[in-house]
Amino acid sequence: MGPIVRSLIGAAGTIAIIVVSFPFAMQIPVVNGAVRCTLQETFYEQDWDAPPEGTPVIEVAGLTDPVRDACDAADDPAIWVHPDRPEDSLVIGTNKQRSLNVYDLTGALIDRRDHLGAPNNADVRSLDGRHLVVASDKDDTELELFELIDNTLIRVAGAPLPAIADDELYGLCLYEAPEALFAFTTDKSGLIIQYRLDWGRESEAALTEVRRLSLPSQTEGCVVDDAAGRLFAGEEDVGIWSFDAHPDGAVDGQLIARTGAEGELTADVEGLAVYAPKDAPERTGFLIASSQGDSSYAVFDRSPPHAFRGRFQLAFDRTLIGDTDGLEVTAVPLGDAFPRGLLVVQDGFIRDAKGARRYQRFALVSWADVETALALNTP
Repeated sequence: MGPIVRSLIGAAGTIAIIVVSFPFAMQIPVVNGAVRCTLQETFYEQDWDAPPEGTPVIEVAGLTDPVRDACDAADDPAIWVHPDRPEDSLVIGTNKQRSLNVYDLTGALIDRRDHLGAPNNADVRSLDGRHLVVASDKDDTELELFELIDNTLIRVAGAPLPAIADDELYGLCLYEAPEALFAFTTDKSGLIIQYRLDWGRESEAALTEVRRLSLPSQTEGCVVDDAAGRLFAGEEDVGIWSFDAHPDGAVDGQLIARTGAEGELTADVEGLAVYAPKDAPERTGFLIASSQGDSSYAVFDRSPPHAFRGRFQLAFDRTLIGDTDGLEVTAVPLGDAFPRGLLVVQDGFIRDAKGARRYQRFALVSWADVETALALNTP
């Protein structure tokens, strides 16, 4: 057997091993993520539908430090409001390839928890002087729980907690009800599960399933209006649904905003957030949604019938921000930079205008600029 024949046989064997091993390798999250990233960076096109003419473009106040991983990595932010010094509040952002990141209001990275699987969505609540950060892990179908202590994420005893999904755990949002703290999760099948979330000082954290809701197709973004007891969930290709968030409430939802030619949104419907001024009249405020398909952000009244108040786009240094997954907002004034509150959005673009690869970030937006652009009369 000559050297050329042996080389051909050896090459064929190597190819065969790769072909046979590939399906098994793709079951490993880190390998799966790397392959998907390479394909996405190679073939992804920044193509979106333009919003209606006249949509205002708002220059953001700043950007966070980039996440460590390239491609589609950053996803969903949460905002922790400092109880005594609002200007020292923090932004928690997910890197769904590995970590939870903590940023100050200048956008600087000040803490990071790595090796978390694939944290996709995050939310924050402060109870009895303690500050809880919860994130959904879509690879491991778990909820990660951390207590924020001195600007550092400390894992809660008993976490991570196993969750349930029919088709890949996706979204997460918390609900602080008078009787308990609850967590809602969403998945690609449209399944929504409400859990009671216990995390006492003297015992390990625990999840208890309370009830199930459902939508016909893929659902990710969700938010709960705690004061009103309403859950808003985004069915990505269809629109925004409103549900009773109480554990013994009705399971039927109401479609309050639609995608398509007759609606105010362009699929996908992604991040959702509620702007709720603390001392304003009851239910005064707004529901904000990421309209990913046209890289805009839609604003609705927080209270029924959830009238549409307008849409806007964002830019940094005259470069469009968009293709946004998650977003979050607070109505609490956070110092001179954010006197009417803060909106945080994920910038989903993974290539710059010249086509060079870039690392995703979160954009920080002064809510005062949104009020001005849309002529919103917020008390």
